Amino acid sequence: MAGFIIERKKLFKIVSAEILVCVISAALIGIGLLFGLFKGTDVIGQIMLTLLTLFIAGLFLLNSINAVTAGNKVGIAAAIMLVVSALLCIILIWAGGLLGDFYDTYARITVIVAMVSILLDLIVGNYIILGKSLLIVQIFQYLSFAYVELVIAFLILGSEALINVWQIFVLAIIIALTLYIVLKVKEKNIAQKETETKVNANGEEMVTITKKEYEELKAAAEKLKELTENAE
Repeated sequence: MAGFIIERKKLFKIVSAEILVCVISAALIGIGLLFGLFKGTDVIGQIMLTLLTLFIAGLFLLNSINAVTAGNKVGIAAAIMLVVSALLCIILIWAGGLLGDFYDTYARITVIVAMVSILLDLIVGNYIILGKSLLIVQIFQYLSFAYVELVIAFLILGSEALINVWQIFVLAIIIALTLYIVLKVKEKNIAQKETETKVNANGEEMVTITKKEYEELKAAAEKLKELTENAE
């Protein structure tokens, strides 16, 4: 359990640092443009798009940390797909002009990988913490989010096939964001309950541990007692 926590903290720090670097770098470039320290060029635009890509990927990777450190295969796959989609986007940003006739196909592949990875990340991230709690709410969130993703993907690819009625699209966005907030609040409550310290009748703090952890502690105590007796 301790190993799990350490690994989780390490991953969280790494991803958080990546997000922070992107934000600070973008802010510095923005300040430079604002005060005329340098001119806006195609390269500056490409740098800003790259930072935006890494920032968004980092935010979704934060959601994957629990799944990755827990060894969830789908969660690991989602995290890998997020990294791959970010790399595909960066290649598209910097070398799109070199793709020639393959550009459209490459763009479609990039969009599909990105959308699937984001949806998987969302589903697994929720399931690791919530399980089957608020399952109906989770399902409605996934459906609305998937619809929004499909519409955006079709628009990026130059088709308006799924957006004949704008009101439905806007409604889907509102539902997806609302349910996202509801589930995040629920996740926070669950996390607080899991880390909550209990107090017994004597006012002493108590910590809840699993049966497996109890057995490991018991075995370690017995081994320590045996070593102490042998030493005497």
